[in-house]
Amino acid sequence: MQIFYRLLVFSMFLFLIGAFLGFNLLNTPKSENVPNIFGFYEKQNEIVPNFRFLFINNLKVILILSFGGILTFGGLTIWGLIFNGIPLGLFLHSSWNLRHVGELNSFFFLILPHGIFEIPALIIAGAAGFKIPYELLRFALGKKKEMITEEDAKEFFKLLAISVILIFIAAMVESRVTLKLATYLVEYKLF
Repeated sequence: MQIFYRLLVFSMFLFLIGAFLGFNLLNTPKSENVPNIFGFYEKQNEIVPNFRFLFINNLKVILILSFGGILTFGGLTIWGLIFNGIPLGLFLHSSWNLRHVGELNSFFFLILPHGIFEIPALIIAGAAGFKIPYELLRFALGKKKEMITEEDAKEFFKLLAISVILIFIAAMVESRVTLKLATYLVEYKLF
């Protein structure tokens, strides 16, 4: 169990590195460009993200973080966690620098409802992606007798299942709450 917490903390650290990079990547965009940057409200070529779209896209991310970590000995997991933290940092940066018009509230309205499920799902999937490579490394260093035990596989799939459940909930909340909030904030020029 202590190993799980280390992998979880490492995954969280990588995600926060991505958020930090995103926060520091760009100069402050103009207020009217914020919705277009994040795709909340585009008139041309508008894709209306629904539950299925959000769930499938996030499921792909979860599978890349977990199984990609196994196939690349954690490389895709590292990249995926950092890459998925960047949009959070970009949005926080934009909201923070436009806070004089209430944009920081928009950050919380548009991230918090589904983010409390989606962000932990990404971090847990990252921990799953590091689990098997970590156990292989322990075997290679002579610190365990079996390469991959049944318990290791069960823990990996348990973490994956938790991530999928959280992503499912996040997609439900994002499609039914967050997108409606975004539309409302843009239509009434509160964003």
